[in-house]
Amino acid sequence: MTKLNKKEKELVHLLKENARLSSEDLGQMVGLPSSKVQSLIQSWQKDGIILKHTTLFNEEKLESTHDTIRALIEVSIRPEKKTGFDAIARRICKHPNVIDHYLISGNYDFLIIVEGKSLQEISSFVSNTLASIENVRSTGTHFILKKYKENGIALGTEEMENRILVSA
Repeated sequence: MTKLNKKEKELVHLLKENARLSSEDLGQMVGLPSSKVQSLIQSWQKDGIILKHTTLFNEEKLESTHDTIRALIEVSIRPEKKTGFDAIARRICKHPNVIDHYLISGNYDFLIIVEGKSLQEISSFVSNTLASIENVRSTGTHFILKKYKENGIALGTEEMENRILVSA
């Protein structure tokens, strides 16, 4: 595990907020030379600390992206004797439909976010893949109908702000 100093922590925060900022801008914001910022970023990429740079889209405004469906699946399992949750999690993570996978507290053990081209594809994943894993006890599937906020960004806020307030 890499221990970060205060400026490096600030840099990580800024990169999480906007990875498109230039090393010059980032350096000015955290008080480091741009060459040091570039060096840190390259080192973090090499060491697997930075895994991916991505862009967040408002899919409601892109007609072509409506061909996928997302669902949240809660999974209750019986942990394996020697490996606990990890071996089962590794098996589930290998499936291409799995976008995110978390160990959680509460009534379920895992929260899995899956993506598919149809309700049937996701249903098949739940019934044929998850249910067939030996220590899976139960699942609960929730289909995402509409996104209001993703990764800290409110989606479609201008539509909400333009609505006329109706009171009873």
